[in-house]
Amino acid sequence: MRFSRLRAATSVSHPASETAKRCFLSLRERAGVRGKGAQESRQVPVWRRAFCILALPLVLITLCLGFSASTHAAENLTLREYEIKAAYLYNFIKYIDWPAQAFPPDSQTITIGVIGENPFGPALATLNGKMVKDRKVVVKEGTTVKDLADCQVVFISASESSRLQEILGLLKDTKVLTVGDVEGFAARGGIINFVEERNKVRFEINTEAAKRTGLTISSELLKLAKVVKS
Repeated sequence: MRFSRLRAATSVSHPASETAKRCFLSLRERAGVRGKGAQESRQVPVWRRAFCILALPLVLITLCLGFSASTHAAENLTLREYEIKAAYLYNFIKYIDWPAQAFPPDSQTITIGVIGENPFGPALATLNGKMVKDRKVVVKEGTTVKDLADCQVVFISASESSRLQEILGLLKDTKVLTVGDVEGFAARGGIINFVEERNKVRFEINTEAAKRTGLTISSELLKLAKVVKS
């Protein structure tokens, strides 16, 4: 989805591109005329040659600014996508029950961890301190499973795709909700995977993996998901 949005954002035509095209054709005519002799070159109006020489730098600047704006728009779309995914993470907690041993003794928090590069930007940080199920949400980042040993939810970043199976293996016997957004994540043993469907964020749930982990997922949440098996 991000790639298709970026491609769509950068394909927008700019009026300056037409000006650049006309200038280029004029300069090409000028170069061709020079090859035929100085007398014919005088047939190209002086004002046109001067305009192209003066306009080209402005056209190039305009095109660069246009590309920069398109890139910025694509980045905003990506941020919006992860704002939606962060909101999903928060709501997943409402519809999933963890066994008592998933929490440290006397704990009043529920911790969401991100392993690898954090694609959420500030979107996930906004969940810090929110209350859900009488627990305060805590967000943390790590590079290894050990860094996130006290988490109840672990988002496995796409940056960890090459060692996904290793990470899932280490988390298999823990009481952790594993979430990702990599193709095949749920089928490979992750519990919830974000997917794109008709340009919208949807999710898959591996109910077998959830059961093995000891998590109970509400039927209301399952109705909204595509159920997959390992």
